[in-house]
Amino acid sequence: MRKKYKVSLIGIAILIVLFIGLETHYQVYQGEEKDLSAYIKVLEGLSINYLNGTEFHVTKKEQEVEFSITNQLTETLYYNIDISDVSGALNEVTYRLTSDNPNLSEAIGKLEQKMVASRISIDPGTTHRYTLEILNPLGNDFAFKLEIVPETVQNSFANTILTDNDIKEVANTPFNESAIENEGLIRQSTELGNIYYFRGNIENNYVSFANNLWRIVKINEDNSVKLILNNTLENLVAMNMPELSGNNDFLLSTAYQNLNNWYEIYLKEFDDAILSTYYCFDNSVETTNDGKMNYLSNTRLFINYLPTNVCGGLNISSKIGLLTADEAVMAGASSSENMSYYLYIDGLQTSWWTMTPNKRENNVMSYMALGTNGSLLRDVSETSSIFIRPVITLSRKTQVTGMGTIENPYQIS
Repeated sequence: MRKKYKVSLIGIAILIVLFIGLETHYQVYQGEEKDLSAYIKVLEGLSINYLNGTEFHVTKKEQEVEFSITNQLTETLYYNIDISDVSGALNEVTYRLTSDNPNLSEAIGKLEQKMVASRISIDPGTTHRYTLEILNPLGNDFAFKLEIVPETVQNSFANTILTDNDIKEVANTPFNESAIENEGLIRQSTELGNIYYFRGNIENNYVSFANNLWRIVKINEDNSVKLILNNTLENLVAMNMPELSGNNDFLLSTAYQNLNNWYEIYLKEFDDAILSTYYCFDNSVETTNDGKMNYLSNTRLFINYLPTNVCGGLNISSKIGLLTADEAVMAGASSSENMSYYLYIDGLQTSWWTMTPNKRENNVMSYMALGTNGSLLRDVSETSSIFIRPVITLSRKTQVTGMGTIENPYQIS
C-alpha cells in the first residue's frame, strides 16, 4: 500500500514539473510574440519588419538578424541600411548581409558604426528580405542598433504644410456636429502611418495649380497631398444615367467619365505632378431582413459618427476621383447646415456628389452628396443631375512656394 502511495506521489510530482515547464514555455512564447509585434514600422511608404528587433546585445560567436522591407506605394522608393549606437569590444567582429534583392545580393565588412548599404531602390509592391550574419570569433561582448532609413524628400509639399501649421491630435468638435471654426490641421494615425487633415473654416489651404484654384484636403500616409477643386465643374452630371442604373463600378459611372474627360482636357499636360493613387469606393454592405442593401457608410456616418480613412470597399486606382463622404465629415460637414467650412461654396444651385454610396434598393443606388447649405445629404438618387467636384493627389516629390492663403496660395514649383 505504501509503495503504491509513493508511486502516486512521484507521478503527481512529474506532472506538476511538466505543467510548470509548459506554462513557462508558453509565457515566454507569448512574450516573444508580443514583443515581435512592436518591430513593424511604416516610414515614407516603406513597411519595415524587424523580425528580431532593432537593438542587439551580442555575446555569442554567431548571431543572425532578419528583416524585410516592403514598398507600399506606386512609385520607386529608396532606403539605407545603417548600423548605429555601437558599444563594446569589436575585435575581429564582421558581418555578412545577404538578400533576395538582386541589386544587393551580398555585403561583407567590419561591424562598426556605418552605413552598410545606401540608396537601395525598391519597386512598387516589392518586398526585400535580408539576413545579417554577425561573426564574433573571440566571443566579444558588444551591442549595436540596426536601422532602415528611408530616403526623404527635402522641402516637399507635405513638409511645407506641416511646417506652416500647428498639429493637433483631436478635433475640437465631435463628428456629429458641423465644424464652423478654424480647427486647423489634425493628425490621425493609421496602420500605414499618419494622415493630416484640415477641418473647419480653414484660410491657409489654397493651392494654385493647372490654372485652377484648389483646396488641400489632407496629407496621405505616403506624404502625397490630396486636393479638391475650389469650385464645381459647370455641367450638372448624374452619377449614372438611367440605362446604367444599379451600376456598382465607379469607373463605368457617368460621373467618372465626365471627370476623366475633364482631366484629359485640363490636367493632362500636368500629368507628371499628379499621382495615380487609390480612391475609395466604399461598397461594403449589410442586407436587411426585407432584402434592402444598406452600405456601411450609412451606419458609420449617420449613426455612429465615425468617419474613417480606411477603405472598407474597393480601392480604385486613378489619376482623378471624387471626395468620400468620410473626408467631407472630417473637413467639417454634418447632417446640419454649415456655411463656414472650407468645402462650402456660396451660391450653388444644387448639391455636389461624393463617391460614397448609401443604399441600393430595387436595383437603384443612392449616394451621399454635399448640399447647397454645406450639409451632408445621405440619399441622393444616382440618376439625379447635380455638380461634380474633381479631386486629385499630388506626388510626394512636389515642391511649392507661397503661403497657402487666398492672396498668396501655394504655387507648384
